Amino acid sequence: MRNESLLLLHPLQSLVANAKHLDLQGEDLAKSTFKKILESGDTYNVAELESWFAQQTHAAEQSVLDRIMNIAHYQKSKFEASNKFRMISDGNECGCGGGH
Repeated sequence: MRNESLLLLHPLQSLVANAKHLDLQGEDLAKSTFKKILESGDTYNVAELESWFAQQTHAAEQSVLDRIMNIAHYQKSKFEASNKFRMISDGNECGCGGGH
């Protein structure tokens, strides 16, 4: 994940660490954050993201973290469904997606 994307996650990190429940404003923040990350061309692994949040926010309320992860998964699924033909680089220099 790019540094720009990690910076976008900081307000969510605070939210997860300090909220007892996730209100509509928090949900909107999560939705827009994950959408911005994906639209920037970056991507994320939901399991890795959950682990990162858990490490960064030791006193996290589990229900808030679960809701944030549900939103992350939904936003990623929705984005991938609307971009079926988008090629993702697998790390090769050519960026062609092939396993050369």
